[in-house]
Amino acid sequence: MIDHYRADHGALNCPLLCRVTGDVDLTALEAALTGLTARHEALRTTFAGRGPRLSQLVHDPRPVALRVVDLRGEPDPHAAADAAVTAELATRVDVAQWPTRATAWRVTDHEVVLCFTMHHLVTDAWSCGLLFEELRALYARQRGLPAELPPVRWQYGQFVTWQEQRLAGDDLERQREFWRTQLTGLRLPRLPYREPPPGATPGVLGGDLDAEVAGAMRELARRHRMTLFTVALAVYYAVLHRVTGQGDLAVASLFANRTRPEIQRTVGFCANMVVLRTRLPPFATFESLLRATHATTAAAFANQEQPYQAVPTGSANLGGRVDDVVFQMMAELAHRVHVGGTEFELLVPEAIGSRFGTELAVAPRGHGLRVLLFHTPRLAPADAERLLDGYLTVARAAVAEPGAPLSALLRR
Repeated sequence: MIDHYRADHGALNCPLLCRVTGDVDLTALEAALTGLTARHEALRTTFAGRGPRLSQLVHDPRPVALRVVDLRGEPDPHAAADAAVTAELATRVDVAQWPTRATAWRVTDHEVVLCFTMHHLVTDAWSCGLLFEELRALYARQRGLPAELPPVRWQYGQFVTWQEQRLAGDDLERQREFWRTQLTGLRLPRLPYREPPPGATPGVLGGDLDAEVAGAMRELARRHRMTLFTVALAVYYAVLHRVTGQGDLAVASLFANRTRPEIQRTVGFCANMVVLRTRLPPFATFESLLRATHATTAAAFANQEQPYQAVPTGSANLGGRVDDVVFQMMAELAHRVHVGGTEFELLVPEAIGSRFGTELAVAPRGHGLRVLLFHTPRLAPADAERLLDGYLTVARAAVAEPGAPLSALLRR
């Protein structure tokens, strides 16, 4: 399980990456990281064994050693920091030894790039948002500033025990039936995959939707009483329809799976993968696709506790792994926050790669949106560029004319 996905490429790393500027106190940062590790058992949990025999060992709290690298003497300290972060993210975390490591690169007298690298078995996207919030609070306390820090009601082991009991009982039978229906007859999007040439490696491409387009997407979501996630996913469906010609589309996505109040502040891998299967309405407009997408995401949200992988369906060959085509969207957090004379800025780790085949991720950046396409070497670079460019083009066209026929939008 631990090494199932390209772990040698660091694809199982899940970092908290941030830029810290102003009056930066590295001693306080190190103490704040130690406080995070003491507060959350998952951050001091190692793993042994494989598959169903995988076991967790929770260790006593210990000080976090923050490795500090001074780049101020480099010809281009910012470029050196970028290269160092890329190398750090590509280096796997040996979760059998310890699940985290911490590095700070001093770029200038008043700027530090901090990377708290965790193995994905002990964290998820929701957890990273929590850790960014709590890191600031613990740093503030180290600087003698007041900061609220709500209690952790359940540690990760308590969540696991509760989840095992839920999955072993009959409470989730309705959800199992839902996934049996969703998965029956499913076929994956037929992307233009190829046999990769020798030496081909996974790639990542990025593009931006400016504040005007992103604002229009948010307004469209508000007007239709849905989330920005739904609007962004509908754009992806439209692009996949253009690329594949399929009207029955399924992509995978990780949902938070935090349905109980006790785990709202739990750090650990609680997320479940869900399958988002939508059939394009006949003679669809983008707005009708939006409504269909909203129905899909709402149903998946209501059934996210049951892992679809554990539901036998008897389906025919899907044409690949269900998680071969993935859509993700990062939460809209406060990405820049001042703590006294220090500013913390949450960064999007584009060099992290993906453990899936083709993953499109949307991340808030200021008032705009950053769109990243992580792709397998089976997708040629030119095809990957067309897929990303198509997403950006359709997003701009859809918010300009959401009532236009989808066929017209896709010709642009």
